[in-house]
Amino acid sequence: MASNNSPQRTESRAKRVVRRLRDRSEISPVYKYVLFFTNFIFLLAGIAMAAVGTYVLVLKEKTVTYFVEFLFDPSCLLCLAGSLTVFSAFLGCGGALRENTCFLRFYYWVLSILLLLQIIIIIFVFIFYFMEDVAKTLKLYPEDLLNDAVKKYRDRDDIDMRNFIDGMQEFLGCCGVGNNNEGYKDWNQNQYFNCTEKNKDAPVGEECSVPYSCCIKEAGSNINYQCGYKALTKEPSAASAQIYTRGCLFAIKSQITDNAWIIGGIVIGVLIPQAIFICMAKTLYDQVMMQRSKW
Repeated sequence: MASNNSPQRTESRAKRVVRRLRDRSEISPVYKYVLFFTNFIFLLAGIAMAAVGTYVLVLKEKTVTYFVEFLFDPSCLLCLAGSLTVFSAFLGCGGALRENTCFLRFYYWVLSILLLLQIIIIIFVFIFYFMEDVAKTLKLYPEDLLNDAVKKYRDRDDIDMRNFIDGMQEFLGCCGVGNNNEGYKDWNQNQYFNCTEKNKDAPVGEECSVPYSCCIKEAGSNINYQCGYKALTKEPSAASAQIYTRGCLFAIKSQITDNAWIIGGIVIGVLIPQAIFICMAKTLYDQVMMQRSKW
């Protein structure tokens, strides 16, 4: 009797195993809810950034006509960052919660493109600063874009661009944009500061000078807004007593060289989480497709 029932028991046991495998969900709750809650937080942060940036733009009635104005306007950059965050976080949040394969696929593709763009920018920065021959071959000249900002400094009373440039020069301890120790001479391109014969009799009173944000400031001393007066007529050795003479691109190179380990750690800390979320989204997508194949 036992031997006759053995095949039946084996078949019944096999059916129960198959049923359990079919009933078991292939979707990992860890991947699903980590993606959901993390992207939900980023969604709220993105909405806040976009709202603040939009409010500031509306409040000051900002009209952007040049790309350089957009690049040097914090409120525009805040709107861009907020919009990208909202878009990607919405895809990740909705895709994880609803197990929507379309959203998940778009989510990891968007993150992959953003990650690739960041890596390309890092490579370009490395080539520009440490592989000058290759940079010339590839025609990497960021000075051209930044020189436009110098030319448009104070144009149309654009306070945002002016404050951004002043803040950058004060923070980095630089003057102008050049990747050399004579960056302060870039201000000769500005209509208010240039040293041409036509400008010497201008009523502005700032000809041959540089903005006060180029000045070397000592802690506790009063700000001398005229410390850059006639600086463009002086050689770097003489001008360096009152102003920073190195260009801001050169100052950035110094910061990268002096803080290579810290900057490298920050870059890794930014890129690795994005790569992890891409892998999680792709894995969750595959799990959802595997679960659907059982239906």
